[in-house]
Amino acid sequence: MSSYLVVDLYCTPAEAETIRSILADEIAKFPEFAAARIQLEQTADDGSEMHLHWAGEHPGQDAADRAYFELEVTSAMDIPEPILREVEDTIIDWINSTYNDNPDDIVEVPWGSYAGTKLPD
Repeated sequence: MSSYLVVDLYCTPAEAETIRSILADEIAKFPEFAAARIQLEQTADDGSEMHLHWAGEHPGQDAADRAYFELEVTSAMDIPEPILREVEDTIIDWINSTYNDNPDDIVEVPWGSYAGTKLPD
C-alpha cells in the first residue's frame, strides 16, 4: 500500500512555496514520512472562475498573479491514518492562521485537501 496527502491551493507562487516549505518541515517530524516525496505543481486549470470570484471580492487586487497549485506528498510506504490526518490538520491550521484568520477579511488562500492510503495497482 501507499499513502498520499494532497492540498489544493489558489494563491500566489510565493505563498504556495511557503506552504510547501511548512509542510516539508511538518512531515520531517515523523519517521513514517522518511521516504515520502513532496511535489508542488501549478495545475493546468486556468482558474478563470476563481479569478472572477477573487476579483469580485477583492476590488483593486489583481488576481493575475494567483493560480491553482497542487501540493502532494506521496509515500510508497503505508502511513497510519492518524498520522496522515495530524499532518493534514496541522498544515490546514497553519494556512488558516497565517492567511485566513482575520474575521474582517476575505479568505486569502482558498484550499482543499484530501489524504489516504491506496492499494497497489
